[in-house]
Amino acid sequence: MPKNSISKASDLNGLFIYQDPKKGTVYYDIFSKKGYVLTSSDVKKYVLYSSSLSIGLVAAALAYALFNTGIVPAALIFVVVYVILEIIFRVNFLYKLPKAENWKPFKKDSIFVAIAKMYSTTRLAILIGLLILITILMPVYANMAQMDNVNKYGSYIIAAATGIYAIINIIALIQKKQNNY
Repeated sequence: MPKNSISKASDLNGLFIYQDPKKGTVYYDIFSKKGYVLTSSDVKKYVLYSSSLSIGLVAAALAYALFNTGIVPAALIFVVVYVILEIIFRVNFLYKLPKAENWKPFKKDSIFVAIAKMYSTTRLAILIGLLILITILMPVYANMAQMDNVNKYGSYIIAAATGIYAIINIIALIQKKQNNY
């Protein structure tokens, strides 16, 4: 089994995953405002179903690269695939889990602290370097390749998002250094 494989519910983490000492691992659904208890037997299904964002991005990238659909149709494919997979996740998995009765989400670490705790200083520095390179090189490539306006602006949007993520990681690195996470 790979070292980073998740096999226990207590190994799960994420935006809506809470490790409650009394209830165990709880997934908080922001739409229904309810908590659902995840057990270790649910982990494989949760990991599979929770990858809808990644699957949607891959579907959009494949449509764009293999079928030359353009940015707008690829974005629509992403949205359609993501929504369908999210509905399947909720209907076939989430709403069948036991509810955490009278459970309310509690305050979690900020994204900066979570990233600082998750990565070593070296990994954060390498990640920041790569993100900065992508942020710089995406617009340069878009201009050199003389892309049409939609693709050029799409590259700029990707570069801006990557730049924002680089800034988030820089703040996380600063907090890691200051607080010895």
